[in-house]
Amino acid sequence: MKKYKYYLTFKGGHDLVFETDTDLRKAKKDKINGGTFVVTENQYTINISQLKSIKVKIQK
Repeated sequence: MKKYKYYLTFKGGHDLVFETDTDLRKAKKDKINGGTFVVTENQYTINISQLKSIKVKIQK
C-alpha cells in the first residue's frame, strides 16, 4: 500500500488523484524553464507551480 494519496487541482481546472510513497512536501524540487517540478517514484512529474490546491491523505 502506498503511504500518501494526493488530490491535486491545477490552475487550468484539471484534477489528478494518485497514490505514492513520495512525500511531495519533502521531495527534491527541480527548477526548469520557470516551473518547479517534483518527480515521484512511480514517474509522475508534477509542476507544483501550476497547482491551485493540494490535499493529501496519509495512509496507514
